[in-house]
Amino acid sequence: MRVWTVAATGVFLAAFLTLAIGWLGECGAPVRPFFRPLYPPRKGLVPPQKDLVKVFLAAVIFRVVFSLGALLLYDLLSGEGLGLSDLPGLWLRWDAPHYQKLVELGYDGYRENGQPLFLVFYPLYVWLTRGFTFFIHNTALAGLAVSALCFAGGCVYLYALVCREYGQSTARRTLLLLVCYPFSFFFGGMMTESLFLLTTAAGLWHIRSHHWVRFALWGALAALTRMVGLILIGAAIAELVRSVKPFSLPKKEQKAAFLSIFQRLPLLLCPLLGSGAYLALNYHVTGDPFAFTVMQQHWSQGFQWFPSVLAYLARHALTWETVMTRWEMWIPELLLFPFFALLLWRCRRKHSATFTLYAFVYLILNYCLSWLLSAGRYLSCALPFFFFAADGLEGKPRRTAALCAAMALAQGFFLYRYFRWGQVM
Repeated sequence: MRVWTVAATGVFLAAFLTLAIGWLGECGAPVRPFFRPLYPPRKGLVPPQKDLVKVFLAAVIFRVVFSLGALLLYDLLSGEGLGLSDLPGLWLRWDAPHYQKLVELGYDGYRENGQPLFLVFYPLYVWLTRGFTFFIHNTALAGLAVSALCFAGGCVYLYALVCREYGQSTARRTLLLLVCYPFSFFFGGMMTESLFLLTTAAGLWHIRSHHWVRFALWGALAALTRMVGLILIGAAIAELVRSVKPFSLPKKEQKAAFLSIFQRLPLLLCPLLGSGAYLALNYHVTGDPFAFTVMQQHWSQGFQWFPSVLAYLARHALTWETVMTRWEMWIPELLLFPFFALLLWRCRRKHSATFTLYAFVYLILNYCLSWLLSAGRYLSCALPFFFFAADGLEGKPRRTAALCAAMALAQGFFLYRYFRWGQVM
């Protein structure tokens, strides 16, 4: 085990240094050819407003049709005789009922054994859904509406980002890969995936557009949705320094360049305000701003270095007593890590270091949980990976169709098992 940890950590450090040196090269530092970016010519463009409206409407319609189709298919397979009124309840699985109770009772009112154990659930989705209950009086249905609208907004920002970076065909293919991804059905449930998709895609769009004030807002919202929203700070700093290119300037001009960077740091650090609001919520409920760390122990959650996580995933994938659980949880989680890691390594010099560094850190952090049960769901918001894959599939319609078909079939399996309370969470 120690040999594996040392070896995996060594690979991690080598990969991080490779990406970091490539970023320095983009910032104007003299680096060896191996690390220099190789950007193929791309025809990016800022999409017209009418296209973004079409994307939004198409995404909303897709979520509605998908939910109705899922209800119909589940009813046919299960024979339970479900009706349209059963649709909201069908999505209340695993974490979703907790969000429902938090909306209805609040963080102080929803307790278990007298403890506010659900402080581990970040509040922005809860607050938005509570706002929607003024118009939609069914809590679960209000949550589904929030998810559908956030998903549509996230698709708009993601489409705009990819369209400007790579072109319209790659942007469309990115959305196709996103909706076919085996765990993307969580975007339609009473979960935070759609909201995190929206805040992350918006944050990345404003980072690449150098709209730092707007990034400050969306970054704070991302950090109020999930803890890993904070890594947008790193992406913003990487992009700002990359755009200024201080290392390529004469020494006399470097001081002014670094000064301009430091002047913008307060805006780039604004996601910390989202985390501050979350700590304030903890303090309001318990008197301790870090109470969530105690509550995490109840859920067997904490930080664990990713080699140890991969080791127990492999062990459970091979030896877990219930075979179906292996296929629902442990095997997919184990396989997704090398798949995403290899995709990133192949693309490391073909894309902006802002995206590759963000993707690398996002992947590693999501595999640093002491009891990882939802890696597939978390990776549905690993947005750069989807446009890395979409760009690599340019001019390969058969591979695209085969990949999407395979992922869609897998999604059907995981969705059905999710509805049946399988270990898909």
